[in-house]
Amino acid sequence: MRIIICDAGPIIHLHEAGILSILRNAGEIFLPHSVFVEVIAATNLADNWPEWLQVEQLASSELKEAETWAKTGDLHKGEAEAFVLARIKKADWLLTDDSAARLFATLSGLEVHGSLGIVLWNTAHRHLSGTEAEQALYNLEKSSLWLSAKIFDEARKALIILTS
Repeated sequence: MRIIICDAGPIIHLHEAGILSILRNAGEIFLPHSVFVEVIAATNLADNWPEWLQVEQLASSELKEAETWAKTGDLHKGEAEAFVLARIKKADWLLTDDSAARLFATLSGLEVHGSLGIVLWNTAHRHLSGTEAEQALYNLEKSSLWLSAKIFDEARKALIILTS
């Protein structure tokens, strides 16, 4: 099974779009405790935390490594901890919607995806119908996720190809 480490953005955005559950189709999902705290502060998931979103506590040496990455890589605390956890777990994917974190992780050799990628992946693997995928895109567009109209247009074009 694919091992996926998740930053706060995709969890928050997929939750706002009402499609958080599609994330579990992609693999085993792990997140560092600081990301959990960030997600709880931004959502109403505290009372209804999905059991399949597995929270990991980093050791003190790992937290120090994350602090170093945060300082040198222009990353926030949660992004840096997610990067360290991805290394520890030998993750297949890192999920983040932050452009600096995406660049940093990609340059480090990690396969990186975001909220939009999760929708497209679920569509390609027939976990979402064309109609469900279109609604998911619409809902993501209304969430706090910021992507340009051009990116959403490209995603809609990709849906046409994926569902034909």
